[in-house]
Amino acid sequence: MINENCYFVAPGKTRLKVVRHGHSIIRSQGIPKPVVIVDTREKEPFPLYANHPNWIAGERLGTLKTGDYTVEGMESLLCLERKSLPDMVACAVNRRQQFLASCLRLAEFAWKAILIEATLEDIKGGFEQFDIPSGVHPNVVCGTLDAIEAKFGIPIIYTSMVKDLSTERAASWISKHFTYWWLEQNGHDRVLIDSDRL
Repeated sequence: MINENCYFVAPGKTRLKVVRHGHSIIRSQGIPKPVVIVDTREKEPFPLYANHPNWIAGERLGTLKTGDYTVEGMESLLCLERKSLPDMVACAVNRRQQFLASCLRLAEFAWKAILIEATLEDIKGGFEQFDIPSGVHPNVVCGTLDAIEAKFGIPIIYTSMVKDLSTERAASWISKHFTYWWLEQNGHDRVLIDSDRL
């Protein structure tokens, strides 16, 4: 079960660091923050902008054929699929064919991931502890995710059942992919900090 007394380090409140020759170029080069497009079918979207205005410029609703989140200007390049633990359990068995068809489309994006709102420990501990009625064995879910990553090259991001942590992970992932893409598109190399080439 989730321990409500857990303490987590707060996310950073500053912009991403983009450094050239020891100096930040965020302002001088006018590096924007991404505007996230959230699929209209998301029932409880991550509060990406509300929680992380330092990384995300805003959000707008849109109908996405694949995935749950993308970025304005990167609609054909970036896609993030979000799965709650109950949804992922269903996708491993009952909605398997639909999920695999979605993964086939997701694989076409340059930058993509499936974000699981659970840890590996949550999954391997069994689903009864979360009142998820299921005869599905945890290894079926883990094996399905491993196979998807191996077959389709889609990274699996295990996060947390704590919504703020999952939101932070999604916002960080989106903002970094956008910033790298923007830098490359504007002749700055695909590098955040030139001293270590990250």
